[in-house]
Amino acid sequence: MNAGTRAVGRPRDDTLDAAIMAAALHLVDERGYTAVTLDAIAEQACTSKTAIYRRWPKKAAIIMDAFLAEAEPLIQPVTGLPFRDTIIAQMTALTDFLQTTPGGRTLRGLIAEAQTDTALADAIRERWLAPRRAVAAAMYADAHEAGELRGDIDSGALVDALYGPLYFRLLLGHAPIDHAFIAQTVDTVLGGMKAH
Repeated sequence: MNAGTRAVGRPRDDTLDAAIMAAALHLVDERGYTAVTLDAIAEQACTSKTAIYRRWPKKAAIIMDAFLAEAEPLIQPVTGLPFRDTIIAQMTALTDFLQTTPGGRTLRGLIAEAQTDTALADAIRERWLAPRRAVAAAMYADAHEAGELRGDIDSGALVDALYGPLYFRLLLGHAPIDHAFIAQTVDTVLGGMKAH
């Protein structure tokens, strides 16, 4: 079963689902991914471990769903701006989410755990990375059509070049991710990609 797939059970109680996911994010933010147990999540959510298992097959699935539920409303694509401004706005929103919310800080634990959990790694790629890469590729296509960027650029390499430094600093914490860093990264990457 995919790490992001919920177990089959009785009809859903969205209130309990939300309580479980909120408890999971709070505990991961407080203790770190590895230290969080299903027992602790159940206690924090005032429910039973059995109730959790009816909804999710394991801890990673809860955390992944909770992370995505918090992330989606906060990092919707910006539209109607030039490509450079769109990317800066999107990277800024993503950075704010990753650095200031429990869900965002949880991503570091998920990425670490994914190095030894194949199902979780697949879930992160399929449910987090792939949709965002598709949006970025569509934005690049629009920028090319508008004459802002060359047409011979590999959109996957472009996305990696833009967002890779952000994740690198997020994971290693050796330097801040601020507006100046984002703007400099975007300008450096796009410098050789503008249409002439």
